[in-house]
Amino acid sequence: MTKRAIIHVENTENLLEFAEYLSSAGWTILTANKTEELLKSAKIPVIREQALVENNLYVNDTSQLIRRILMSKYEQNDDFITPDHEENNIFIICINFTPEMNTTLPSRTTTQIRPSNYYITTVLRNSFANYENVLILTDPADYKEAMIQIKTDNISKEFRTYLAGKALNLVSAYDAGLAASILQNQQYGVQFMNYLMYPFKRTLQLHTGANSQQSGYLYKSPTQAGALNGFLKLQGRELNYNTTSDISFAWERICALYSILKNQYTVKSTNCDGYDFTTQFTPLTGTVFTIAVKFETIIGAALSTNVVDSFKNTYSYDTDNITDVVLACSAVIDANAAQEIIKGSFSALVAPSFTADAKQILSLNKNIRLIPSAKVTNITLSGKMIHGGILLQTRDSELFEHWHVKTKNRPSQFKTDEMAFGMLLVMGARSYSAVLLKNNAIAGIAQGSSSVNRALNVVYENAKLQLDHLKNNSENEDSNLGDSLGDVLITDYSIPFDEPIKKLCDAGITAIIQTGGTPSDNEFINYCDERGIVMVFTGMTHISF
Repeated sequence: MTKRAIIHVENTENLLEFAEYLSSAGWTILTANKTEELLKSAKIPVIREQALVENNLYVNDTSQLIRRILMSKYEQNDDFITPDHEENNIFIICINFTPEMNTTLPSRTTTQIRPSNYYITTVLRNSFANYENVLILTDPADYKEAMIQIKTDNISKEFRTYLAGKALNLVSAYDAGLAASILQNQQYGVQFMNYLMYPFKRTLQLHTGANSQQSGYLYKSPTQAGALNGFLKLQGRELNYNTTSDISFAWERICALYSILKNQYTVKSTNCDGYDFTTQFTPLTGTVFTIAVKFETIIGAALSTNVVDSFKNTYSYDTDNITDVVLACSAVIDANAAQEIIKGSFSALVAPSFTADAKQILSLNKNIRLIPSAKVTNITLSGKMIHGGILLQTRDSELFEHWHVKTKNRPSQFKTDEMAFGMLLVMGARSYSAVLLKNNAIAGIAQGSSSVNRALNVVYENAKLQLDHLKNNSENEDSNLGDSLGDVLITDYSIPFDEPIKKLCDAGITAIIQTGGTPSDNEFINYCDERGIVMVFTGMTHISF
């Protein structure tokens, strides 16, 4: 009896070895398109199967092939085969394809949206109905075990069932990607589908989970968007769950800042006397943003005109006892920056790219993972796993809706830009959060506090420790660090007028931006006016967990 195998794949990994074995063992291979070209170029005999041809318009061909698959019955004894059933002996279905998601499809009919390989998925789906007789291979990692069991003519039921489950998983991912492409394109704009299904691809096995007793994998977005787009490790140890999470968190902050402030950004504003105007922010052209993160907690962040200064201003904050930090930088890492970075304790360094000299310098520390990444992200949803489900929401991506300048003085252009930078940081920090900036660098930060007042107390204490540290370690004895803890205070919620904020005002801050909306707002505004402190209300919170 002639045994037939269908081979039609996009992922050609391990394929030639498997096809060569089948051919040498007397199997007839049915194929088409690029798989046919590949096997023929390797001198492996094949027969073209018309039902597999790209853009197959003849449904009858597909129906006949599916019927043959459904009628095939695998038996060790060949005597039962009759001439009428001579072609019903397709015992291997080796098919794979890449589930995709495209939410930028133009308005088209369903027929036009349907991909050219749609009939191939139909063949694979129907093969499942006869999985007890048909060996369904969709993963190149399974070819080796398949060859072993075929050679011994002892294909176990458990192996067949396992492969059938993987085939259904692939088909469901394909259908999910196609459905999301239709529902979430511009014509329909469905953000929350009835069933939350996206074809996320298992990409990288992690060394450990959050703890050594846990295991984990990285699954990548089907749209190849987001902080891990183009994810690649150039050097360093294997990645674990915590480091990968921090890499994503840090790069997402950089992506968010540049997507909002790369070009001219404005916000409608209103003066304390009701006069409407427009606040403009300085585009970030030529500005370098660096951020240090551990356990999705911001350790430091700064904006500067070059990589070295941006790094130094970032890593000068709260670093004495902190190790294995993820550092992300918006600019290419050069040799000068690498010479400074290698002095610190980092688990990973993320940047658009690294110069050859920088790679050579950083290679001296094998613990640092070098991760080149892209800048663009268009992820619109965020969520978290909870027991029994998933919480999903639209992503908090709007920095401001409106500015209400409550004090008589407006912020200067420098402080205006600092407010935007600081608000970007608290947007990503666990609430309640507060950031104190000094010359576009973090002087104090509080994250995950139980109240705004506690966040303000933490900011004050951290900033005071930081200033004392800088004074004690200043190389220039005449350097004028002053006694001001910081310039601009940013919070993700409204600030009650209590002792914690009075203490910060007395410590030298000159501008505050907050949500506003407490019973003590008027008293607070008068207090700021008396001291020349600028106060801006946004009317919107940035709560995150």
